[in-house]
Amino acid sequence: MINFWKRIIDLYEKREGPNDLTNVKKISKPKLLELDLVRAAAILAVLIIHATADATVELAFGSGSQAMYLTLNKLSNFAVPVFILLSGLVLFYRYQDDFGGKQALLFYVRRVRQVLFPYLIWSLFYYLYNQWIYDRARLHFDAAEFGELLPWADASYHLYFMIIIVQFYLIFPLLMWMCKAWPSFRRYLVWIGLAVHAGLYAYHYWVRPFDHMASLCINYFSMFALGGWMGLYYERFSGWLRANFAWVSTLTLLIGCAFVGLFVAEGRFRLQLPGYGYQLLFFGYAAFVSMTLIRLCQIALARWKLISRLLTSLGAVSFGVYLMHPAVLTYYKTHVTLPGGSIAMYHAYTFGAFLASLIVPWVLVYAYGRIMKLLRKKPVRTKAGA
Repeated sequence: MINFWKRIIDLYEKREGPNDLTNVKKISKPKLLELDLVRAAAILAVLIIHATADATVELAFGSGSQAMYLTLNKLSNFAVPVFILLSGLVLFYRYQDDFGGKQALLFYVRRVRQVLFPYLIWSLFYYLYNQWIYDRARLHFDAAEFGELLPWADASYHLYFMIIIVQFYLIFPLLMWMCKAWPSFRRYLVWIGLAVHAGLYAYHYWVRPFDHMASLCINYFSMFALGGWMGLYYERFSGWLRANFAWVSTLTLLIGCAFVGLFVAEGRFRLQLPGYGYQLLFFGYAAFVSMTLIRLCQIALARWKLISRLLTSLGAVSFGVYLMHPAVLTYYKTHVTLPGGSIAMYHAYTFGAFLASLIVPWVLVYAYGRIMKLLRKKPVRTKAGA
């Protein structure tokens, strides 16, 4: 199948003549190294959410330990929106000066290989793996049953993110074309994205609910548009962020405290905000966290070399860690016995779950990358008599 797509690319490139208007020289843009560090922070947040989820409900509400896990869990809720923002940022940054008919085709083909194939493979893996963990005696493969799991990523709780990303990949060429065709659309992309997000959410909340709202790209449209706007104006945005970092980081902390406080009030006083209030806090927090992380990671690159190298390594394998960590976490929680009688042992068990879901996928993905790199190396040919 992969060779099939390679042949399509080769065939299309051969058809493009040297004078074709779309066959422009690829414009090289400097890599935004800080984004690998932001990815590392986001994948760590994903692991914290999943490793602490049980502790937020198993421990007595209001206890010091439960409050600690609840705070860690909710403060990490920025993870998925930040990943989506990064996707928008990178796509618009990369393609804003180099996107025509040929690039659109190559974009779709590459994304099929990079996202759709892994999604199918890992959906199959979790379809079988979860049976092996929980119902080994009836382990089976049913094509129809498996097919029903695919549209909305029901094979595993974390795969919905890939469904959302695929939707954004489908509409990205249209958004990029609109940015190039209408300068005003490009300039006000972030506000247009916010308006679309708010309008569709209002329809969902007050008129008619959308099915599978959590897995629809419209639920994160403002974050993708904000990331796209950052990518289009990254140098200007970075300059603004440097000048305004003090109040941006302060506001990030305040919104984060309000977000955590919402869940504390909900548990202690039975106080609940309407859905739109939760949405405002959730996405406002994620937006400001993304800006704060970008600036902190720029500072880290300049000042903290060792930490930067470590986070860059994690950021580079974050996609693999995302795909693999639920399998490690599930195995840990079904095979490692929780020690009883001590809250210190409970903390150690929870921290062990976090470490296992971080280190095992990190090492395996890194090793896989090194092996594939060695296999792709072509032997050096020496000329006769050299």
